[in-house]
Amino acid sequence: MTAKKRQTTKKNGRKSSKKKQLSQNMRILMASIFLFGFVIICLFILVRLQTVFLPVSASNQQGLIYEEPIDVIHELKPYSYADVRALIENQLINGPDSMGWRKLPDRNNVQVRQIYGDFPSVPFLAELESHLEQVNHLVQLKASRSKGTIDLYWQGVLQLELQYRVTATVKSERGKIAVIMDDIGMSLSPLKKLLQLDIIITPSILPGTGKARSATSLLQDDGREYMIHMPMQPRSYPQTNPGTNALLLGQSEAETRRLIRSYIEGVPGASGCNNHMGSRYTEESKAMQIVLSELKQYDLFFIDSRTIAGSVAFSEARKMG
Repeated sequence: MTAKKRQTTKKNGRKSSKKKQLSQNMRILMASIFLFGFVIICLFILVRLQTVFLPVSASNQQGLIYEEPIDVIHELKPYSYADVRALIENQLINGPDSMGWRKLPDRNNVQVRQIYGDFPSVPFLAELESHLEQVNHLVQLKASRSKGTIDLYWQGVLQLELQYRVTATVKSERGKIAVIMDDIGMSLSPLKKLLQLDIIITPSILPGTGKARSATSLLQDDGREYMIHMPMQPRSYPQTNPGTNALLLGQSEAETRRLIRSYIEGVPGASGCNNHMGSRYTEESKAMQIVLSELKQYDLFFIDSRTIAGSVAFSEARKMG
């Protein structure tokens, strides 16, 4: 009887040991499954948070963005009358067609200015009127080319009258255009094809691109004029990235001047500059004053790419002489 009991005890011990081992393996398996599921859920949550709080920029999706997206409508802050008046000062009174102005006596509480220079072109006025309509429905601009007047209304009341000299209609002559090809510097292949064309085209080179220096040398060897395509902050920044070396609002004057000098060193021998993007940057008078004053020291001209109707580049350049 004693031997049988011992054999039974041994058998029961073996069964118990097997059950314990099986139970332990099951717990390890379940823990592994739980840990794996937990990691997957955490990764999913992190991806969702990145999508919500850190949207992927257009530059990461599409590579280098050459210009601001044309299908993006920028939200503009509502303008006060002071904002509207400042815009008129920049675009008309001191604008690209103005050769100076003279203050005339007010008439029935209406300010009157005599503007020296040609009456603004139809496309220029259309762009300005469209911009004013977007920023405030209370403002209205009425232009009469036959009378030589541009009237500014605020809340239906005439506030400002600009008077231009009415010129006799003359027979139009064939115009001339200057063609600037932006965004040169990523590859030499398009530039070489460009130089084979029997037309005069001025390339504008993006500083800091992989082939900027080589493009400069190629153009110098061919005796061509070329420009610097200066990257500037767009309205859609940071969703639209103008480049790691771009001019941004909030940079110090020293940093702005340092960046401009780096552009000049990166594209040596350029005759002038134009802006790459810059719809937000060219709206700021102080920022453009720094840019233009630095370019003036190097005897470089600036051509406004007009990426925004409210650009102050020309008016600030006129003030600087």
